[in-house]
Amino acid sequence: MAATVVDRFIDEVRSAVAEAPDAAAAVDRVVPLMRTLAGDRSWIRPEYYEVDADQGFGIVVLHEEPQDGFLVETICWAPGRGVAPHDHRTWGVVIGLDGREVNVDWRRLDDGKVPGRATLETAAETVVEQGVVKTFAPADIHSIRNASDRPSLSLHVYGRNLAKLDRSEFNPLAGTEAPCPKRAKKQANTE
Repeated sequence: MAATVVDRFIDEVRSAVAEAPDAAAAVDRVVPLMRTLAGDRSWIRPEYYEVDADQGFGIVVLHEEPQDGFLVETICWAPGRGVAPHDHRTWGVVIGLDGREVNVDWRRLDDGKVPGRATLETAAETVVEQGVVKTFAPADIHSIRNASDRPSLSLHVYGRNLAKLDRSEFNPLAGTEAPCPKRAKKQANTE
């Protein structure tokens, strides 16, 4: 049964995170677990490919750990859609399941002392496709876009629940920083 695979994964992530002394160690311990889960496609459901037309992507929450613990979700990006540069303020690991997502890492050039202002430049680009892993430290800034003509699906694990964090979104052309919008999410159907 598909839920058994995901439940086992969540238990393994819980153990890995509990034993990790810091964010870097948590990432190192979660990556192989995600590779194993991504190699078994039995748990992937059609609902994970549903996209919120207004957002341009759909998020399905597979697990939210209590007390602001880790978060596990899938994100499906519509063709040609994505999100502006943003931070997570926690560690994260993403693995591609289907399609191609272009992740752009951004480097902040200013010191962050002027509220609402930020100067960014592109630093690197990673194409996340099936089996490709992308990791994030709490201070990292990145943007995502699906540059293909079909949906892309990825699995995400974050050290904390993103909905409970005061994160930032950036506009590199305008040189601005603003609160990251809250994203619409659906809870996974566990039946």
